[in-house]
Amino acid sequence: MIRVLLTVAFFVLPVWSTEFETTFENSNFILSMPIDWTGEHKFLDYNRLRMNEHIRDDNWFAVAILDIENYLGHDIVNSAAFEAASSVHSDTPFVTQTEPYDYQDGQIYAQLYRFYAGYADEKHRISLGLQKISFGVGRIWNPTDLFNPKNPLALEPDEVYGVFSTIYTYSPNSLSQINAIVAQRADESFKYAGRAKSYIGFADVAINTVIADDVTMIGYELEGELGSTGIALRSEGGWFYDKTVQEEIFQGLIGADYAFKNSLVLMGEWLHTSKVFDKYEILNTPQRAKNYLVQSHDYVALGAGYEFDTLLYGMISSIVSIDDNSFYITPSLRYSLADDRMLVLGAMLYDGETGSEFGDYGQTYYVNLKVTF
Repeated sequence: MIRVLLTVAFFVLPVWSTEFETTFENSNFILSMPIDWTGEHKFLDYNRLRMNEHIRDDNWFAVAILDIENYLGHDIVNSAAFEAASSVHSDTPFVTQTEPYDYQDGQIYAQLYRFYAGYADEKHRISLGLQKISFGVGRIWNPTDLFNPKNPLALEPDEVYGVFSTIYTYSPNSLSQINAIVAQRADESFKYAGRAKSYIGFADVAINTVIADDVTMIGYELEGELGSTGIALRSEGGWFYDKTVQEEIFQGLIGADYAFKNSLVLMGEWLHTSKVFDKYEILNTPQRAKNYLVQSHDYVALGAGYEFDTLLYGMISSIVSIDDNSFYITPSLRYSLADDRMLVLGAMLYDGETGSEFGDYGQTYYVNLKVTF
């Protein structure tokens, strides 16, 4: 039924819509990266052409986002690491990307990134289709997000798969929200979630719950300011029962941000998990957005951002695995070439003893040119 409603919405809505917004975005990465953890560096040219279509008429809306992704670099594209990464797909009951076409030195395919429609007014919002579900308040980690959590070690942590779902939001007032979510997965099973959020005088507080065939969770979110200091505090966490590993697990974080008047921004987060797994257990456990399966009881993340001028912005962040003292650092410089063009220089650096969580990764360096038109 949900597929029928979605199809009808996309064919009928444009008939009376008066607002169309179509944009294209091309993001090109040139990466120097290790091949299969041997330490030998090879070049990869990754290009993503994205088409965004937004349609709106009064309270009705529809969104479609289509990507064409091209990977050029013979040694990387034919490596075991690339093959393993390419085997991961969206947890949806239908295929969201075409079969990759392999040519002499690369691979290309198309991907449906987002595709949903809905209705919104002052108190109600409902959307259905391939969309992002946002749980949690963490900047680096989101323990309570069992749908499409970001990967802090990814080249683009916020680029996550869509979820085939229906999301209903009721806002009794400007400070409160109630969410109900139903999502269908690749095996045709359903994942259900609920969320109630309100401001209670000193902070925004939310209670979350997720129920699925393989996991159940009850979680919380807290976000507010420490008095009048300007320090933003946040915390989120969840109690999970994972049926695939037969374990009860708690994972939670505490974080803080502070912005100085000179544009310097500092950030920190501490993530704690009650149960840890070795890398082989994690690889052999069906993930399906189980970001609470980790190798260390504790991680600490620190970050800073500084605006040198209106065109140049620098960022650096790091993650330390406390159990084995291995760490990850990602510095970057972003330069605005024009309103619609941006150049980024960055690196993904790892260190630690052999066999530690981050010690066996090599270093990656990249240049990213992003153009919007």
